[in-house]
Amino acid sequence: MNKSAVLGLLEPRRLFGIVSRRRAIVQQTLVYRAERKKPLLEAALFQSFEGATVGDSPLQIALELAKRNTGLELFYVVKQPTQQVPAGLSKVIFGSQKWLSLVARAKYLTANNNLPEFFSKRDGQTYVQTWHGTPLKRLGRDIETNAASPFYIAAMAREAAGWNYLISPSNYCTQILPRALGYQGEVLEVGYPRNDHLSDLHAAAIRAKLRDQLGVKVTETLVLYAPTWRDTKRTSTGAWAGVNFFGSASNLPQGFRLAFRGHNNTAKNNSGKTANGAIDVTSYPDITELYLAADILVTDYSSSMFDFSVTGKPMMFLVPDLEEYEANRGFYFDFRSEAPGKLYDNAEALIADLPKAKQINAEYAGKYAQWRQMFNPLEDGHAAARTVDKVWGTKA
Repeated sequence: MNKSAVLGLLEPRRLFGIVSRRRAIVQQTLVYRAERKKPLLEAALFQSFEGATVGDSPLQIALELAKRNTGLELFYVVKQPTQQVPAGLSKVIFGSQKWLSLVARAKYLTANNNLPEFFSKRDGQTYVQTWHGTPLKRLGRDIETNAASPFYIAAMAREAAGWNYLISPSNYCTQILPRALGYQGEVLEVGYPRNDHLSDLHAAAIRAKLRDQLGVKVTETLVLYAPTWRDTKRTSTGAWAGVNFFGSASNLPQGFRLAFRGHNNTAKNNSGKTANGAIDVTSYPDITELYLAADILVTDYSSSMFDFSVTGKPMMFLVPDLEEYEANRGFYFDFRSEAPGKLYDNAEALIADLPKAKQINAEYAGKYAQWRQMFNPLEDGHAAARTVDKVWGTKA
């Protein structure tokens, strides 16, 4: 842990925050235990990143289930009351009395990361874990450095013990995720529901509407920059620091626009300064729609590289800290030799290559095809339907 991280942990605001969160968890635990004594409800609860986003695989599964006559009341978790949920779903605020009741009493639970530490699945509950991306970097038990604490490993194993199903988009993930996360149950290798939009009939309309919303002209090339977070980088208060190696958006060639998508873990520290002149789309609910709007993806080690490749559009990798990142987390494969696009150690070189992005993408066509076959063999727009068929056993 670096010096700034240590100082952050000792900072008064940080300590006050820790104490406040622990007090809240104790209070929530008491309410949750009381609710567990009540009968189960004919309800399904869906949650993405503790309500931070209305998107990802839980949303697509919820929307698919809403099409079917199941008799279940469908709830989607939001962090803020101002967040909107699609028609057919009811909104519930993360941490509220209603949310605690549903975590304790809903017959079906679907999440893309952990439920709270006080959660313990009841008899009669079914818990579907979608996870939140195909991994390049090592996860959980597979991390060979001290980047994962014993506490995290134990917490992950406790969480995995409650899952009835784990969603996998490929055989690659089927082999890795259960071992890394300590899961021993049934894996549903059905594709990633969150990628269904990338192949559906409405993709072109979603693209046009969002580009218009962002103020991007039809003639402009939209570059989406989506870096992941760094578990070695913290602010002075101990929070995860924002990441942006791109420099000023004004440096792009004429006819190009940049959109910045900060990681969910660093969203609280994101600001106009972090985006550095780019269109800030960090808070946009569904990153899949941003993939449709974009013409080029610039990323680093983010799982966005696997999802975006469903589109076949160019990808470029801005990785100035590649050696440091790989040494800290480790990769599951040789990223340098298998990446379906060019790797850059500085933004200036990448920006200079933007006008040649399609040409460079063509040069990587062989690797791109192999990549899609390895990681996206099931992405046909029907992953959510297959999931609902398997879990709920009801046809549309």
